[in-house]
Amino acid sequence: MSRSKSSSPARRRDADDAPRLPALIRLAQQSLHQSLARWLSESPYADLQPAHTAATQALWSRPDGARLTALAQHARITKQSMGALIDHLSGTGYVERVDDPDDGRASRVRLTARGRAFVEDVRTFARRVEAEWAARVGARRLEELRHTLTLLLADEPTS
Repeated sequence: MSRSKSSSPARRRDADDAPRLPALIRLAQQSLHQSLARWLSESPYADLQPAHTAATQALWSRPDGARLTALAQHARITKQSMGALIDHLSGTGYVERVDDPDDGRASRVRLTARGRAFVEDVRTFARRVEAEWAARVGARRLEELRHTLTLLLADEPTS
C-alpha cells in the first residue's frame, strides 16, 4: 500500500514547520518598520522612531485633536506609553496640547504644521512601499491583500 505525498509524515512536518499567517504578518510588519526606521534616519525627521507613528497616524484623521486616552486605545498601547510618545512629539514640535472644548479639565493633542508635514511625508513613504510591493507581486494581488486585511480587521473581535 502506497502513501500519497500529502499524507506522508515528512510532508505534514514541512507544512507544520512553515510560518503561520500571523507570523508572516508580524514579519512583514517588522520589515516595514525597519524600512521606515532607515527612511526616518535619512529624512528631516531623524528625531523620530517608527513607534511615533502610533500617535501621528491617529491624529491625521482628527484635525481637532484627541485625548491621550483615545490615542492610546486607538494604538492599543498603554496610556503611559502613549504619554511618553506625545511628550517627545510635543517637545520636538510635531504635536501640541490644547484645551478640550468639551471638558475644561481635559486637554487634547493635535498635530502642528510640522506634524502634518511629517504625516504627509510618511504617507508618501507608504505609497512608495506599496508601489515596490506591487512591482514584486502585482497590483491585483496587492489590492486583494488590502481588501482581505480590511475584511479581517473589520471583523476583529471586540473582547
